[in-house]
Amino acid sequence: MKLILSIELGVNSSKIALVNQYGDIQAKFFVEHDFEKGILENLYQKIVESLDTIGINYEDSVDKIGIASAGYVDHMVGIVRYAAALDWNNYYLKDKAESLFNKPILVLNDANAAALGEFWVGSAKQYDSIVFYTVDSGIGGALILDGKLMSGSRGFSGEFGHGGGVYQNKYKCKCGLLGCIEPISSGPGIARYFKDKFDENPGHPAANYFKDFETFTTKDIISVYEDNDKPVEILDILQEALEPLVMHMATMINALDPEAIIISGGLTNMGPLLTRIISKSIKKYIIEKFAQDIVVEIAELGNDAILIGSAYYALNDWKIF
Repeated sequence: MKLILSIELGVNSSKIALVNQYGDIQAKFFVEHDFEKGILENLYQKIVESLDTIGINYEDSVDKIGIASAGYVDHMVGIVRYAAALDWNNYYLKDKAESLFNKPILVLNDANAAALGEFWVGSAKQYDSIVFYTVDSGIGGALILDGKLMSGSRGFSGEFGHGGGVYQNKYKCKCGLLGCIEPISSGPGIARYFKDKFDENPGHPAANYFKDFETFTTKDIISVYEDNDKPVEILDILQEALEPLVMHMATMINALDPEAIIISGGLTNMGPLLTRIISKSIKKYIIEKFAQDIVVEIAELGNDAILIGSAYYALNDWKIF
């Protein structure tokens, strides 16, 4: 069988992979973007050249192409409605790419792609229904229910970080709404919450652990926590910052009845601490039966999830059976 070419579009470069029908990556490389030539024009040229270098003929070996992009992606027509990082508005990605690559191309959101990768060969392969979160500088996600990707009528589902609500009232979101979980439970949001906590209360018991830091990140917070015998004062603030995310997860569990919550992204560097906080805190917001049955797991494919999921999406022509 021919291979699926996967492209994960980044801001300054893209990750490329050839994936077989079993989800195995056969080749992987990066392509730096050339903005003067054009992102897609440069991608096509460099991909063909790179494959040729390793003895793979693009025309003979590639069957279809899956492209994952950040932002709001209308999967049915392959249009990126809005992607701030790429400065794209109503960008006809599928049409433009097919005219260059001369192969069938399917386009989807990168969080949806990551979820499909984990569902196919990763941490969610034993489940039929999952709610997938990616928590990094922002918060996104995806839904797979009864074995099918729930991408919505336009491919916009899974934008969990935004949408307002009653999850928190401390920070207004960059999307313009108050109540979103991203400003407080994302990586930068957690660090911001800690800093504001100490600014508001310099005598807070946890503040002394950070007295030598002018600025700090969530990674620094976890390091300080681990290096100082896991003080409860730091844990308490972590739980407060993650509470909006936990509440959102509980809403998804109560509404959709998934088998598992799968978490990916930079925040998973917290490891078992993250899943312990979520599993404990979520019991306040879901009925006892759900609390007993729900599984919270860390994604396992790492940086390969989007590439593998894009291939799965293309392989199945939008429909996951």
